[in-house]
Amino acid sequence: MRKWKVAFFLLLFMVMAAIGFILIMLLMPSDAGKPAMTETEGEIAFHVTATKAELNKFVSYYLQKEADSAPFDYDVYIGNEVELYGSIPVFATDIDYHMTFEPEAQEDGNIMLRQSGLRVGLLDVPASYVLKTAENAGAFPDWVRVVPNEELIYVSLGDMELDNGMRVKVEAFNLEKDDIKFAVLLPEGAAQ
Repeated sequence: MRKWKVAFFLLLFMVMAAIGFILIMLLMPSDAGKPAMTETEGEIAFHVTATKAELNKFVSYYLQKEADSAPFDYDVYIGNEVELYGSIPVFATDIDYHMTFEPEAQEDGNIMLRQSGLRVGLLDVPASYVLKTAENAGAFPDWVRVVPNEELIYVSLGDMELDNGMRVKVEAFNLEKDDIKFAVLLPEGAAQ
């Protein structure tokens, strides 16, 4: 019976030693260090590529979201040109219009839309009148500037306020080739 007692206590000691060893190994600090963040200079950008279909969905979502604050309805469709559909108040009625614009990516990351076509019912209305009416009505957000005399709309993406402080710049905007690229820029000091 003495052999069984010795074997039992020996086995108990080995189990306790194994548990102790495992606990010590778990509680010891790890020698694996947290990787250091590499310092980057300048702005940090994520590059986004989109198709015309995806951009149309994004623009449609944005217009629906902002529809309550716009004084009148308008829609934007992006095909091989940027198309603007809406209505303008003339006398006591609203007249539908359809304008087309040729987009041009600017060096500063913004987009300039140059008016290339206009249809306003059967009336011969200058494009500058339609643009001036839209500008005076405050139909566009602050980051969209209308220049009626030059028949331009300047989309200043850098001034577009995103909720999280990020900014957007256009890198490529070729609708015929469906080559649409943006850079989403983190705010200064965001990755430190």
